[in-house]
Amino acid sequence: MEKKFTNMRAVSKSFAEAMNLLRPETEKLHQRVAYLAYNIADELGYNSEDKRELINASLLYDVGIALMPDNASEDKERYYFKDLAAQGLGIIGDVQRYKSVCEVMKVASPEDEIDENAFGAEKYMDFAEIIDISDRVASMLDPKDAALNQVEDICDAISDLAGESVSSTVVEAFLRFAEKEYVWMEVLHQPEIFLSHISDANDLTLDEMIELARFMSRIIDFRSNYTVMHSSGVAATAVRLAEIIGMSEDECKMMMIAGYLHDVGKLKVPKYVLDKNEKLTDEEFNIVKEYAYYTHLLLKDITGFEQIGRWASLHHEKLNGYGYPFRLKADDIPMGARIIAIADIFSAVAEIRAYRAGMSKEEVIRTLREYVESGAMSGYLVELLITNYDDIYAIRQKEVSREGARYIASSVDVD
Repeated sequence: MEKKFTNMRAVSKSFAEAMNLLRPETEKLHQRVAYLAYNIADELGYNSEDKRELINASLLYDVGIALMPDNASEDKERYYFKDLAAQGLGIIGDVQRYKSVCEVMKVASPEDEIDENAFGAEKYMDFAEIIDISDRVASMLDPKDAALNQVEDICDAISDLAGESVSSTVVEAFLRFAEKEYVWMEVLHQPEIFLSHISDANDLTLDEMIELARFMSRIIDFRSNYTVMHSSGVAATAVRLAEIIGMSEDECKMMMIAGYLHDVGKLKVPKYVLDKNEKLTDEEFNIVKEYAYYTHLLLKDITGFEQIGRWASLHHEKLNGYGYPFRLKADDIPMGARIIAIADIFSAVAEIRAYRAGMSKEEVIRTLREYVESGAMSGYLVELLITNYDDIYAIRQKEVSREGARYIASSVDVD
């Protein structure tokens, strides 16, 4: 039996914080949605297992936002759950730990015809309505105003939904819950209390964590046409290099997780910067440079991620001390981070980007050696990659092709 590596509480906390970076206009959005959904379900008499399922769905209900156009201008309406369900279903795919999330997205998606007699359909339809209400309430809350000053207007707005987009039963459960003054202070200022309902016992294996990390990498990469396959390419390249230098099986699995999550902090970078097809301004490049630190913040508290977090968040450090954000020098940069750094550059220069075509093999090799000559990268690791170039490129290509196919299948019309 494979040993357990980490726990869902730590992963859920990190993923919620990561998803919040996509909705900066609403502070602690995903924690608030999870808090509200759990308590509405409690009012409805749900059992503990169903409430835990609902928490998972509440934290990831809007993953489809990764495929949507930027919605920051004042003349655009906010995307709500049902606007995002179809895209989210395409991204999340067949992740076993998030099966309930998939079922909720299926019944919420306007693209799918719901079989109300299917096993569990009624429960997941209720889940979708609970999340829809919770999303709307969370988006209406203003942390700058006293919580109780907002209750009447919010309850009136939710009451208007009864019998239309949401069942009266779910609305009434919310209104009963809303009568308790303390919940408004909690949801506004301490929504993380929902985490107490998720076990902190290690219950995820490394293989299960790889699956979750792969899913999160799609949210990171699918935001831009030019990064669709990037993290999968980095992960595949890094693992092969780790195998070549003799890392253990578990270390190679950890390397894969680090590869998938190395850009998670990039969720904070606006899409217009990711898609820009000309040189970034100094101000825009400073925005980009922040993301490695956000990767550090998002991964540092996950149980078992001590090495993974360092490998992922230090991939922009350079052996000569001129990297970012920590300005570490060679002795302080672990082998795993050096491998991710090379895999990142290798994948980036081989890919088509907004500002250039993908490089040929000769151009890739020349670029990697220039990094070595400048003192940025390990010459030993770069020469290993060059020696095994065709093997590594083929492995990388297989992985990126799979993710590219998923992206195409996920990209339903959003205009």
